[in-house]
Amino acid sequence: MTSEVKDPTRLQRLLAESIQTYLSGQEEIGVSAALTVGDARALQASGLADREKQTPVREDTLFIIGSVQKVFTNTLAAARVIEGRMSLEEPVVRFLPSEVRKEGSVIRQVTPANLGTMTAAMPTANVPGQPAAALYRGEPPTPQLLDFWKKFNPERHIGTSYQYSNVSEVTQGFTMVGAAERSYPELFERDLQGPLELTDTLVDLKGIGPQRIAQGYTAEGKRIGFRGVGFNSTATDMLRFLEGNLFRVLSMPLLTYRAMCLAHEPRFQISPGHSIGMGWYVTEVGSGARLVSKAGGNGGFLAWAGFIPQRSAALVLLTNGHLSGSGHTSLPATGKALLLKAAGLDPAVLTGLEDADDGLQREEEGT
Repeated sequence: MTSEVKDPTRLQRLLAESIQTYLSGQEEIGVSAALTVGDARALQASGLADREKQTPVREDTLFIIGSVQKVFTNTLAAARVIEGRMSLEEPVVRFLPSEVRKEGSVIRQVTPANLGTMTAAMPTANVPGQPAAALYRGEPPTPQLLDFWKKFNPERHIGTSYQYSNVSEVTQGFTMVGAAERSYPELFERDLQGPLELTDTLVDLKGIGPQRIAQGYTAEGKRIGFRGVGFNSTATDMLRFLEGNLFRVLSMPLLTYRAMCLAHEPRFQISPGHSIGMGWYVTEVGSGARLVSKAGGNGGFLAWAGFIPQRSAALVLLTNGHLSGSGHTSLPATGKALLLKAAGLDPAVLTGLEDADDGLQREEEGT
């Protein structure tokens, strides 16, 4: 990798230009971004965290990350595999509540690998009752989720085809919690939050000043009342998480690093050049390199995180608004093109490649 590629001034210019092009003049949308190549970094905070209060986005502004949090859950699941507490190919029902083991039938065919690769034939729609909230808070599975598991009977064959599913991630979470016999908050703090110092990656925002919390908006600029379910984070926190996936940060236990490597190993080919690992989407981008990424969306928020291990490059984009009008480049497409340029690769390799990551779907109660 040339020194020119790792020039911080170049990275800052690329970051600013890409965000400006993405926004297409809609500068009120709040954006927080962090980019790294090698040991060079670029950060940008722009737009408004709250349009009514005219609160600007800061580097410590908290955004909902939506389905990007699926990679947290799958990394924690991979850690349970590394520990030997479960395997990727055994039935998840072994670790679910006893009533599911007794009454569930088709759920017995589902494995952690199926859940991580979205090949468990589970539906795109969320299960009512906010089961993800129960998972992230360390609570038992909700009655609605227990009922779903017991009655699960899909039309498609398990393990044969890809379909984006929020309930797959929630099921994965409760599976690994059952295998570890510890709560999600405990595992997240021990394996990820503590080692990587993710002090601003939070489910509960109690005690956080309102000036640090981004407000979500629709494409029409309407303020969204429901903040969503799941994790909030900053671009700098998420970049630390990605750096942990790129190389073993000194503060990280070997267990966490090995789990991260296992999680972004391709496991199911969705289309030519595009695969999925454990929650991570893997795209072949030429020169022997792979782009590993995940998109997220929840109400008024959009997020994208990606990295290229072979180039030690990573990017986080967090926003609190949807672009109005038509013909705009999506946030994932913007992120991929920017990351490839920053890493010295040609974004043209993405032309014609399918992106099956449906994490930007509106998730009213989602994961």
